[in-house]
Amino acid sequence: IQPVWRADKPQKGRYREFYQCDVDVIGSNSLLNETELIQIIEEIFRKLGIRILIKINNRKILAGIAESIGEKEHLTGITTSLDKLEKTGKEAVVNELRQRGISPSAIERISPLFDLRGDYRTKLKYLHPMLAGSAPGMEGLQEIETLFDLLEVVKPEAEIIWDILLARGLDYYTGTIIEVIASSLPIGSLCGGGRYDDLAGIF
Repeated sequence: IQPVWRADKPQKGRYREFYQCDVDVIGSNSLLNETELIQIIEEIFRKLGIRILIKINNRKILAGIAESIGEKEHLTGITTSLDKLEKTGKEAVVNELRQRGISPSAIERISPLFDLRGDYRTKLKYLHPMLAGSAPGMEGLQEIETLFDLLEVVKPEAEIIWDILLARGLDYYTGTIIEVIASSLPIGSLCGGGRYDDLAGIF
């Protein structure tokens, strides 16, 4: 726990300097790490008396979606746009994708994902044929399935969902992405992070 500083221009309501509590794992590529991190998140907010919703996704699945719709080179633009879905709505996201040069046919293929509901098995069943031709996409699906299997064993008390469009707007994530929001308070993200093997390797 220490003071940190934002490099980018802070959004309204955010400070350039703030205190942050980090939990990091170095030296292992096991999905048990994500399982344990989720348990830590759940325990901390339970002790603070804050009900939370934990959203999970995988960067490889986002890469697979971009590849499957023929827009592999526009992954960053696509994920940046999709990350705004809850804030701006479907129409605004579609307009932004158009402005970024995403083809109408690609937008048509990705649009059903905006309304995809159900548990993680339902989403797996839908995405398997869509991502069948993408190696990263299939690897991401395997990782998300393994992670949910592990979570079913440890049974955290917090609600956990797979948000297939969760991107967190950052390019350096390479696998699992996690975002935590308060269930009963409209204050946005409380906590978030993800796996970033390539960035960690620099150090």
